[in-house]
Amino acid sequence: MALFPPGKGGGEEIAYSGKGKGVLIHTLTEGNGMPLANSTTPANGSEREQIIPLLDKVKLKTLKPGRPRF
Repeated sequence: MALFPPGKGGGEEIAYSGKGKGVLIHTLTEGNGMPLANSTTPANGSEREQIIPLLDKVKLKTLKPGRPRF
């Protein structure tokens, strides 16, 4: 997915919102403002549906040896 729309009219992923065409940039940050994860969606998309995918992008460091078990 491209961060910028191709050409003048935008691509298929660029949609209309209340103020015209655009994209939303969702950012998850820590308490000090350091970004942990980012994602972009069309402007007419639901913000509530982006919470779980954004949380899944965060990688946590643990003190346990070996590969992470799920």
